[in-house]
Amino acid sequence: MTARPAPSTRARAAARFDPSVLLYALLAYVPLLLTAPGKVAADTKAYLYLDPGRLLARAGWLWDQDIAAGTITHQNIGYLFPMGPYYWLCEQLGAPDWIAQRVWLGTILLAAGAGVRWLAQRLDLRGAAATVAGLVYMTSPYVLPYFGRTSALLLPWAALPWLIGLVIVSLRTSGWRAPVVFALVLTLVGGTNASSLVFVAIGPLLWVPYAIWSLHEVDVRQAGRTIVRLAVTTIPAQLWWIAGLRMQGRYGLPILKLTESVDTVAQTSSAAEVSRGLGYWYDYGRDGLSPWTYAAEGYTQHLWLLATSFAIPLIALFGACITRWRLRAYVVALFAVGIVLGVGTYPYDDPPLFGAVVKATTETAAGLALRNTPRAVPLVGLAYALFIGAGLQATLTWLHAHRRPVAIGRGLVGGVAVLALVNLPPLFTGAFISPDLRFPEHLPDYWRDGAAALDAKGTDQRVLELPGQEFAAYRWGVTTDPLLPGLTTRPVLARDLLPLG
Repeated sequence: MTARPAPSTRARAAARFDPSVLLYALLAYVPLLLTAPGKVAADTKAYLYLDPGRLLARAGWLWDQDIAAGTITHQNIGYLFPMGPYYWLCEQLGAPDWIAQRVWLGTILLAAGAGVRWLAQRLDLRGAAATVAGLVYMTSPYVLPYFGRTSALLLPWAALPWLIGLVIVSLRTSGWRAPVVFALVLTLVGGTNASSLVFVAIGPLLWVPYAIWSLHEVDVRQAGRTIVRLAVTTIPAQLWWIAGLRMQGRYGLPILKLTESVDTVAQTSSAAEVSRGLGYWYDYGRDGLSPWTYAAEGYTQHLWLLATSFAIPLIALFGACITRWRLRAYVVALFAVGIVLGVGTYPYDDPPLFGAVVKATTETAAGLALRNTPRAVPLVGLAYALFIGAGLQATLTWLHAHRRPVAIGRGLVGGVAVLALVNLPPLFTGAFISPDLRFPEHLPDYWRDGAAALDAKGTDQRVLELPGQEFAAYRWGVTTDPLLPGLTTRPVLARDLLPLG
């Protein structure tokens, strides 16, 4: 009688289950779902929550006659995928906006942590070491100025470990599967901000020469064929948003000159701040009401958090020193390039040689587009995560070889994991959904009633909204974006921040 294969199949399925993903999911979703129920963070675009279908209908057109008496949009086309369709689908399913938003934000965290663990396994890290590496990256303070504010800019951060891992797999195999998946991942994260993607792309690019001349896994010819496969699958899938960006840059408003300056960015990107995952100028300022980034205030005001945020880099660099990990040189390159790029033109008045070169390039449109050099900090954060993972694995191996008590290794792993969590208190205190940048899921009735009354009069005339300014603070909340363009079908004429500089 032939034995049934079901038990072995179940055993293989159980073996494939990764309990660390469950840990990441609990940390990514539960604290956010417990934060400010019914309140929506003013994240990325208010129109995603007001009427995502309307936003999608407009995003495909580079000329928008409904805003500012007609304008060429700036990367608005990026909402065609994936952010716009996600919120549209949630609306069709009847999911509350605040829950849809928390799931979106939590998924970004989950993807980052799981991606590092997946990458670590391809870099010879296993078990608890790989799990803690994912946790360290997932809880990086880098997310603070973007989380719940401009989360679209975090997509390349979450994709970085996946992109590196897929390049590794592409070089080690000869098929098209990994290049196609690479193209899909890049398409998921690249449409709404090109500069963030450029800095993150350095990580997978660095692996190619390392695999050729250091690991000797492939020769130049094999690597060339892999690059061709990656280019064939990736470049065509990005043309939709690249074309929009090119058209806006040629015919639209000079957006780059109307937003933050190179001097502003350089004021805070010191090596010390970049080394602990910060350095972005929006982490530090404040206005008359509150800090610009409410969740980041503790990193400059609380001594215990200052100590914790510097402890992670120190442990990571210590791990790099004590391990003989064969892939250490690549991670060192990630760290070095990330630090140098992240510091950028700091100090602006007298930068070092590389900073002076960067400062000179900002006279061009391409250089000015890359002025936010702290967006290279994900390279540093990933290097820290992998260094800590390698250090833990080397320590656990040594403890096992010398027959030390198992409790010592478990305590070490647990201690580093707890330190990583303590390094991101806003996740647990509710500060990620900033109290000064949230509004109720259901707007006051008079807003929707007013929009309906305007729609009833036809679309042959524009609506003048006064004061019609961005960043308006209402008694019931702050939406950042003007509300009326997302509620009415009529063209709206109002003051716009960018044309006013």
